[in-house]
This record gives sequence, structure tokens and C-alpha cells, in this order.
Amino acid sequence: MRSRGGFRRGAPPPVPRLLPLFLAIAFAASCTEAVPPKPSPSRDVDAAPKLARDASAILLQFSAYDYGLAGALGGEKTRLVAPVRYGTIVRASAKSISAFTSNVLAATLDRSGPIRERLVPLADGLADLAKDAGAYADGGDPATFARVISGVTAGWERLRDLSAVVAKDDALQNTIARGTSFVVTPKSATRATVTAGPYASLTDASQALRAMGSPLNATVTQASPFVVRLGPYVDRPAADTASAELAKQGVTSVVTDAESYTFTRSGPVPDAELWREPSRVQEIRGTSRKLAVSGDGSWLVAGGDDGYAALFDPSGALRALPQSYAGMSVLAFADDARFFAAGGQVVNFLAVPSGQVVGSGMRFTGAATQIMFVPTTRAFVAASRGPTGDAAGGPGLIGGRAPDGAPLGGPFPILTPAAGAQIASSDAGDVYIGTTSGGAYDIEVLRPGRDADPRPVARITGVGRALAVDRAAKLAAVITDRGTFRFALADPKSLVRIAGAVRDIAFAPDGTLYVMDQASLAAIGADGAVKWTAPLVDGRRLVAARRAVVLDGGDRLLAFAPTDGAADELGAGGTITDMTMSRDGRVIGAIVDTRRAVLFTLP
Repeated sequence: MRSRGGFRRGAPPPVPRLLPLFLAIAFAASCTEAVPPKPSPSRDVDAAPKLARDASAILLQFSAYDYGLAGALGGEKTRLVAPVRYGTIVRASAKSISAFTSNVLAATLDRSGPIRERLVPLADGLADLAKDAGAYADGGDPATFARVISGVTAGWERLRDLSAVVAKDDALQNTIARGTSFVVTPKSATRATVTAGPYASLTDASQALRAMGSPLNATVTQASPFVVRLGPYVDRPAADTASAELAKQGVTSVVTDAESYTFTRSGPVPDAELWREPSRVQEIRGTSRKLAVSGDGSWLVAGGDDGYAALFDPSGALRALPQSYAGMSVLAFADDARFFAAGGQVVNFLAVPSGQVVGSGMRFTGAATQIMFVPTTRAFVAASRGPTGDAAGGPGLIGGRAPDGAPLGGPFPILTPAAGAQIASSDAGDVYIGTTSGGAYDIEVLRPGRDADPRPVARITGVGRALAVDRAAKLAAVITDRGTFRFALADPKSLVRIAGAVRDIAFAPDGTLYVMDQASLAAIGADGAVKWTAPLVDGRRLVAARRAVVLDGGDRLLAFAPTDGAADELGAGGTITDMTMSRDGRVIGAIVDTRRAVLFTLP
């Protein structure tokens, strides 16, 4: 019997003929989905994380130096970068940008993806930034500097976009945050400018500027065409008046209306990034040749051939200007900066801040050659040669005084051979004395206030030239005419010759010995192994602060990294006649062009 549908009741319905095929296909599909697809190789940029960090370093330097230049252009007093120094830095940065763009080109070749899409515009923008910065360095045009600022801002935005598609990098994000916190803002207005020239050369343009009286509002372009620009002026009549005054001097000039820019800055001070630039510039007397800074680098005193000692407080105010009867050959502060010593053949002791003479001075037979303050035993110790330096001319002398100029008594004064003595001290308060007699260099030690006479330490063949002792009183080094030697103070037999007769030596606080010759600086670890050697052009002076700092030639201060000897030039900006350091090693001071003291705070 059939149902209405044509099938017998109770019989199973027939299976359609295509169903087994559908089931087979479904099963095969399920099996295929269970196997993950084989990934295709990435076509994006693998080196992007490092390239991003390289770009951040370039932009961070630009941000910091833009901040410093804006301060200088705005007439501020601290953390400034002069236009000439800015030019030096951005020209060096152009090389870094060129290397960066070459690396990006190589890394993005035959690549595609979101990283490449962000990396290429970043490289192109940095290349444009290098051009604008170079143009400003050559011409000093404020409008060009405004473009540099805009280029840096755009660079940070592109780098931020790039950082969003590379692996998370906290260091990169911190650099972006720090760099963008240094804000420089240009503002423009139409002002009149006077342009004289062009001149045949930069020298001719500079001479023309001097003939004009070197007005403060004048600049000379550093690339052709060489012109002198004066202004901007508040209005056209003021510029016309200035042009008329130049005409009276026979100088032809043109008055033009152009965009005038002012620059303001805000945000945190980029101390860490601008450590190569002066943390303080102090105008001093034009005859200054000697400089001393207090233990923390906040007070400074500058002395000159005219016998004046100019004392400046941490704010830069002149607090005292005492005068002696002879030129300054030595200057030093006591450890707490309550007193300082100054003088030549007569060394006086003066109170801070009054500059009043206290105690009794030390009179030498010749000008004092060296002075130091020994904090632990709280004593000034100074040395001089004999009147002529010849044996027949009389002995040299070592004197000692308390901070307030009170005489210390025995064993001071100590007579020395006519050639005088070299002195050094340790943190323990011991004073080491090196003198030459009978063709040998004798090293002795005493503790002021405790020892009645110096005790012998070592005897080295040759004529002594310099003596250095590390602060822990473990190691000593000497320079004689026979070479440079190093030895353990507890074992003079450990004496070893480490170099020829070099120009200068100094110990760092960690016991590293720096050995400077005319053409090189070497760092020798406390274990006696050479850590690194760096080239010099004309090494003249050396101090061992947080970094070894060398006066290389007459106008270059080089600071060397303790780990690998990498050199950074400090922006002194002139001829250097003296250099010194604070006892804590943080501050380096220099007399520049005999008329300003320049201080650098080392990282």
C-alpha cells in the first residue's frame, strides 16, 4: 500500500544519489581546513627596529641643538649654542643622515609593506632636514632655521608612525617622548633688513663687518654670496637710517622688507644632550689667564697678569675683585669654598665672598708653580722653584697653610732643590713630593699636621717632570727625562716603564692612568693593561674628571669616554689659555680668548 506521497508506510526514504558525493566533498573540505596554510615569507623591512633607533638619535640631537640655538638667538643666558657651533654640529649630523638614508635604501630594496611605507618618507624627510640645516649653517637665515624646526617636528611624527608598526621598543618610545618635549616655536613678522655686499670672500665680508663697528644685529653669510646682513629693524625708516650711516662709510647697501623671525623655547632643559656645550659662560676680565672652580663647580675665580682675581658666585655675580702685586700663577679653592688661594711669588688666602685677605701669605723665592688643597687634612700646599731654577741660584720651596691662611708649622716650609718640586695628594690626606737631585728623582710622603718630616717612598733614575698619585694611594706614576713609569706605592719594586717621556699624566678616580703625549692619549687600567689609545693632533694639557679631557692644540677640548676612548669635542669656541676641573669631576672649566670662563658639566 502506498502513501499519498508514493512510498510505502514504514519503509526508509531513499538516499539521493548526489548525497554521498556531497558528504565526501564536505569531509575533504573539513580535512583541508584542519591543515594550516603554509605562511609566505615577509616582504617588509627586517632592519626597521635599528633604523628607527638610529633616526631617533639623529632627531634627538637636532631637537636639543635647536633648543640651544633658539636660546642664543633669543638672548637667553643658559644652555646656549652659538650659530657657528650649531653649524659644526649639523654638518656632522649630515654625515649621519647620509649613512641613515643609504641604510634605508639598502634595507627597503625589493621590500613592501606598512613598515617600508613609513620608513622611506622618514628617510626622505631627514635628507631634506640635512639640506635645510646646512643652508642655515652657511647663511644664517632665520627663515631657514624655521624650516629646520618644522622638519624636526615632521620627523618626530613620521618616527611615531613608524614605531606603531614595528616591535614594541620602550627605549624608542622614551626617546620620542624626550625629543618632543624640547619645544622651539618660530614666530614671523615683516621687518626691514639691510644687506651690504656681496664681497669676494668670507674674509672680505668679515673685514667689512669690523669696519662697520661689528654691530650686534649683524651676521655674515658663511657661503657665497658673501654678504653682511643687519637687522631686522622695527620699521623701514630705522633700516633706511642704518643704510644711510653705512653710505657715509662708503658701504653700499640695500634695504629690503622680509619676514623676521623670533624663536622661543619651552619644556625641560636638554642637559644630557647638550653636555658638549657650555653649561655656563661667564664674562671675565680681558687679561685673565688662570681659572679655579669650587669643589662642586658653582663658584669660580679667574686671575690675570695684572694681579686681579675676579670671584663669581653661582649666579654669575661678581662678588670680589682683590689685587696682588704680581701676575697670577696659581689659584685654588678650599674644599668647602669658604676660602681661596691666589698669587704668584706671594700666595695670599682670601675669604669667600668678601675677597678679604685672611691669615698670612706664603712668600716664595720664585713664582709658585703648583698649588692644591688636600681635603682630608684641610691644607693648602704650594711649591715653587728657586729664584733662577739653577742650583747656584738658591733652593725651591714648599709651603703649607690652613684654609684660613694660618701657618701649619713643621715640616713647612720645606726646602727643595733649585728645580723645585712636583706635588700630589691622596684622599687619605697624604702629600707626595717629587724632587730631583744627583741625577735621580726622589718621591717622599708626609701627612700635614702629623708628620714632622717627609718619609722616602721611591727613587727613580732621571730628572723628574711630573708626579701623579691615585686617590686611593695605591698607585703612582712619574714622568722623567728617561720615560714614564708606574708603580704600586706599597711596592716600589713594581716600577715599570710604560712609555717614553710623555707630556702629561693623570689618574681617574677608579685608578685608570691616562698618559698623554703630543699625538695620543692612552688609558691604562688599574691592572696595568692598556684599555684603549686615541689619536691627538697636539696634546697640551690633561685632566682626569668623569672623562679624560685634553686640550688638543690651542682651541680644541676633547672629552674621552672611559670605556672605549670615543672622543667628543666640547664647544669652547675660541683660544684656550687655561683649563681646570672641579674636585668631584663633574665640571670642566676653561679660559677662552682671555675674556670668558666656559664651564661644561660632564655626564
